[in-house]
Formats: sequence, C-alpha cells, structure tokens
Amino acid sequence: MRRLNILIVDDHPLVRVGLRTALQAAFPGVRVEECAALAEARARLLAGPLDALILDLALSDSSGAETYLALQHLCPGLPVIIMTGTDPRDLLALPAFEGAAGVLWKADGPEAILSVLAELMSCEAETLDGTSRPVLTARERDILVLCARGLQNKVIGRSLGISENTVRAHLASVFKRFGLTHRGAVKDFLERARIG
Repeated sequence: MRRLNILIVDDHPLVRVGLRTALQAAFPGVRVEECAALAEARARLLAGPLDALILDLALSDSSGAETYLALQHLCPGLPVIIMTGTDPRDLLALPAFEGAAGVLWKADGPEAILSVLAELMSCEAETLDGTSRPVLTARERDILVLCARGLQNKVIGRSLGISENTVRAHLASVFKRFGLTHRGAVKDFLERARIG
C-alpha cells in the first residue's frame, strides 16, 4: 500500500493530536500534517499534493460552507472529509457539500474518519494467495458480522461501545464501496469475502 499524505485542518490542538495518533496507528507510514486556520491550509495546499484533507468547518478565521468551498476551489479533486460538531445530516442536505468525501460528526470519533479514509485508499487488497479481498477496518468487520446476525444499529453500537451514528456511518461507507443495497446482502458479502 502506498504512503498517504493527509492534512488535518482544525483549530483545536487536542483534536489534531488525537486524529494524528489514530491515523498513524491505522495507516503505518502515513504522513500527517496539521493546520489550525484556513489561511495556513491555503498555503499548505499551494505547496504540494495531498491525498486527503480532514477539515473542521469551524476555524478561527472561517466557518461553514465558506471554509470548505475555499479549499475545494484551490484543489477541486482533493478528497475532503468534513468534521462537524453538529448533526451531519443537516449538512448533507446542503448542495455546497455535495463533493465532500464524507461529512462526519465529531462525536462519532476517529473510527468513522478511518473508515472513510480506508474507502479513499482502496477497495481491495491482494492476499497472500493472490486473490483479491475487500479491505475492511477491524471495526467495519465487527459491525458487518453483527449486522449479518440481524442486529439493529443501536444494538450493534451498544455491543461495540460506539454510537448508533458511528455504526450508520460505517455501514454507509461499506455499502457504497462494495455496492451493497440492503442489509440482507451483508451475510452473502461476508461469505464471499471469507470474513466472520
């Protein structure tokens, strides 16, 4: 797997440190850069290519759609994962955020962001026997196994110690990546992937 170069744009140092730590644990060799303000992020984007941008919409020098649109204008093809302190369903309905790779609630924690990044990196990896196999995070596997057993999102969340919204974000990511259209397809998907 190639080395990722990711920029975190958030004005809270603890959030940046937490995300950097989670990213480095999940993706060995990842290069993580940090900016605290829109002006810094603009300068960094002009300095060279990135693989992804994790963006808090509430910065000291910008907020809301203006923040996202300013950075998308500089690098239109760059995948941007938006973090928000409010319910992301409100943002998903706004046309300004249609091009975002993901809109996630900060309360869902780093697992949701790692899931979206796994999607951006690759949908399949080679196994030792040369066959391709879906790339799933450990959390995605756990959620899919419980989903295949017929458990509801709320029950899955309680079982794994995560929020129902995090479960929903992981399922949406996996469904999109692998073309699953309903929960009933999860069991067959896991059998084909030899998981669970």
